[in-house]
Amino acid sequence: MKTHVDTNTALPESGGTAVPSVFSTTRKCAGIVALLAAFFPTSLRAEEPVAITFAVPDTGLVTLGVFDKTGTLVRTLHRLAPEKDFRVDINGYMTRWDGKDDSGRRLPPGHYHLRGYLVGNITVEGEDFLFNDWATDEEAPKLSRIHDFSLLENGDLVLLAQEGSKTLVGRYSPVRGFLWSKNFSSAVPLVSDPLLATNGSSAIVLSGRSREVFSLENGDEVAAGGGVESPLPVAIAARPDSLFFASPAGLFSATLPQGSVENIQSPPPFFKVFDADATRLIGAGEDGLHLRKGVSPFKKIPLAANITSVSLGTGDTFWIVGSEPGSPERIVAQASPAGEILRTLRPEPGDPRPDKIRASRIAEKFATLESRPGLQRLRVMERNADGGWTIAWQRSIEECVRFGFVNDRAVADVGEKIPPRDLSFRLDENPLTGKKEILPLHAVFDQTGTRLVTPDGLPVVEVSPRTDISRIAICRGKSADTMRLLQGNGTFVEEFSISGISRILPIDAGGVDLP
Repeated sequence: MKTHVDTNTALPESGGTAVPSVFSTTRKCAGIVALLAAFFPTSLRAEEPVAITFAVPDTGLVTLGVFDKTGTLVRTLHRLAPEKDFRVDINGYMTRWDGKDDSGRRLPPGHYHLRGYLVGNITVEGEDFLFNDWATDEEAPKLSRIHDFSLLENGDLVLLAQEGSKTLVGRYSPVRGFLWSKNFSSAVPLVSDPLLATNGSSAIVLSGRSREVFSLENGDEVAAGGGVESPLPVAIAARPDSLFFASPAGLFSATLPQGSVENIQSPPPFFKVFDADATRLIGAGEDGLHLRKGVSPFKKIPLAANITSVSLGTGDTFWIVGSEPGSPERIVAQASPAGEILRTLRPEPGDPRPDKIRASRIAEKFATLESRPGLQRLRVMERNADGGWTIAWQRSIEECVRFGFVNDRAVADVGEKIPPRDLSFRLDENPLTGKKEILPLHAVFDQTGTRLVTPDGLPVVEVSPRTDISRIAICRGKSADTMRLLQGNGTFVEEFSISGISRILPIDAGGVDLP
């Protein structure tokens, strides 16, 4: 991700006056204008807007507020407004105030002061999305958890995942990113993770008791409905024309896309994990691993392992994720119908453990969904020319609810510590006053986006329009007038760099007496 926002927009001419001469004259007359504003405040008649003239030290965007005698901001009169929002004359910018606060109510009589800031050439750049490899840009889905997946023979993946509070199904290309994605909701509350199967042309999703079929080509919904009887399936697998359901009540099949469910005669023991291709069915449960070819009965495979996932592979082989007798460690293994282990892959110390596996039927390739506390990873492995296995690519989702900075480094979890949101900056010399002031800035977020504001609440830098942010953190950048800002919602973290903050200059627009 690389976005850029330049806050110093080109200022057009106004009222037939050239901009350079206006600012040149304004700086020359600044002392007189400021003196008159201080000693002779404008008087506002009831219900009559007052014209206010103020000098500006340079070009830029104007934020101007109205403050009562206690220094409380009662009206944001202009919020990062360009020159075109003002009338420009020889004495500077002109604006009007109607004596009302931000809610439109008439303020009580008294003296009010108008002041603000001129925001010069400040740059806001979106640097990257952190802790979530699926969030590659603004448009990409921000996955928070993968429920299930399928490996297509061309190397693409079909993902069944969570995106915030929504369930998503989508096709992902390692080269091109998401080709399509669809959000959907179950008709009834889910009692378990939704299930996914693919058959070469369609992605079939079982969510609650609802069965939905999507085109692999473009994500169009092919069919919906086709209710599933109780007890709910715990595993599904698909062929081009059939869908298989494994449940505590047995093994069932249905023609696609909306055929009724039928019981398979002489079913094996209860399958907790299951897979199918054009000629084979394989499943594993507490009674072990069983394989069926064609219409033959299921046969038990003598494989001593506690299997948590199974996938049919090339030739007659299949792949499993499981643990060996007497060992809690999970391994990935390829085996034959005779129960012979052909090869075994063990996780490196500290790596997430494998949970699910999906293998190619035509190439020596497989994908695993892996996890450890705070991390979920999907990894694709390929066999190399030397007979070993290499990582083709991988994507991770790291839990980042408590993100922040540690020694100026962005980390996913800083513990219970609340990230700082305040920094002070020395500003450039103000041509009107000759002063170099110190400006404290506070980072805030709400339903309108993320921004930097002054201590009295005036916005001076708009960072992001995102409305789903739940946490932010800041630290100083590489130079004195730069800032790094992190924002996120627990699913992803977006990093911004903000530079040129020293170009924010104070404006004093004098006082108004409200009768």
